[in-house]
Amino acid sequence: MKKFFTLILCLLAVHAYGQADEDISRQTDANIFGHVLETKTQEHLPYVVIKLKGTTIGTTTDATGHYFLKNLPKGTFTLEVSMMGFKTATREVEIKARTTQEIDFELDEENVSLDAVVVSANRNETTRRLAPSLVSILDMKTLDVTNSKTLSEGLKFQPGLRVENNCQNCGTTQVRINGLDGPYSQILIDSRPVIGALAGVYNLEQIPTNMIERIEVVRGGGSALFGANAIGGTINIITREPIRNSGEFGHTFTSINGSGALENNTTFNASIVNDNRNAGIMVYGQHRLREGYDLDGDGFTEMPLL
Repeated sequence: MKKFFTLILCLLAVHAYGQADEDISRQTDANIFGHVLETKTQEHLPYVVIKLKGTTIGTTTDATGHYFLKNLPKGTFTLEVSMMGFKTATREVEIKARTTQEIDFELDEENVSLDAVVVSANRNETTRRLAPSLVSILDMKTLDVTNSKTLSEGLKFQPGLRVENNCQNCGTTQVRINGLDGPYSQILIDSRPVIGALAGVYNLEQIPTNMIERIEVVRGGGSALFGANAIGGTINIITREPIRNSGEFGHTFTSINGSGALENNTTFNASIVNDNRNAGIMVYGQHRLREGYDLDGDGFTEMPLL
């Protein structure tokens, strides 16, 4: 009996040794590392998905935008890099044993994306493709290209919206959605109502675009979700979040119709985040000075002094 148990133990030891030797042989020591940058700003992108197509192997970039894949199988594969809001990038790689390669990527921003995340359709994060109602998005790129300095100027480039000046002396503006007056339009900041019943009438000139990440516009009634004022529609202003240490400063100088009525606009913002990237603060500022503009010389300004 003792000899029988001894034989079994020897067989188990041989099997374990063979299994360990097989596992060691599978360690190809083939590695890939690199970083992912945004093409426009050349800044590192954190939490980008990296995967080897045709396998279950994948990872994400860390908070500094770097990634590392180790012990990859030998052969020719396609390395795919994707992130919401950016175009997917791919590259064919040949993986060899005991070889480490550096492969870097640059991602271009997606101009039109049905997979962009919105929150104005049902008060929860969802993609535009799956949203129960049509959500139009006005992003930072559009605001920059159109040289929009305030919310009222940016909203002029959204279909179904009309921003009009109701008083040439006091500068009262209102935004109409589907032809309804300003009080029937609900304006939100980060999904929270602002100002009250006259949110669609006053202070549209007081919200600078340098604090805006995107504007989500839902045309049509939304009273059940956003209150009694959301009859014509809802305008949700999503503010920028601090994701890295950065600072921006800008100044624009404009002459209205070449008549000598000048406008100076100065903006700045800065963001600071801690080392763990779980807390941060962002500061916005704007100084705007616009002279009154009288088109027909009747003593009443068509564009008031700001």
